[in-house]
Amino acid sequence: MAHKKAAGAAKNLRDSQPKYRGIKLFGGQKAVAWNIIVRQNGSKYECGANTYLASDFSIHAATDGIVMFKQKNFKRFDGRTYLKTVVYVAPEAEVKAEKKAPAKKAAPKAEAKKEEKVEAKEEKKEVKAEKKATTEKKAPAKKTTTAAKKPAATKTATKKAPAKKATKAE
Repeated sequence: MAHKKAAGAAKNLRDSQPKYRGIKLFGGQKAVAWNIIVRQNGSKYECGANTYLASDFSIHAATDGIVMFKQKNFKRFDGRTYLKTVVYVAPEAEVKAEKKAPAKKAAPKAEAKKEEKVEAKEEKKEVKAEKKATTEKKAPAKKTTTAAKKPAATKTATKKAPAKKATKAE
């Protein structure tokens, strides 16, 4: 008989603390200096302007501004290129200036493109009209049937003049 009660061994009850990784400030949000923008393991996201990389690979804002993300080509040691996301902080004054300036510049470009499209359509219409004017409509060719054709010359019994006989001069 057993002297001790059987007890199960609990080996699976340990768990590590969560790391809470991921993006903390998204594109377009305001960042204060020293704010954490991205918590990551390894360098999935690269540091851009006004940011720095901490020892645990988290990206922090170095200055106040607005968080921005962009894709950039990087070259590996073996020569292959690949896209990587770069995180940077743009000063608010620059972002406001960019928002105002392109809106004014974009409108004339859009209008110019629309005008070019309209002009191109008009030119196409003119070319089509010229082609129609130059090509005259011809009357359809008359269909001829075998009965309507003139009968071919048939051999008729005609008397030929007798051939001249060669006469020998003696």
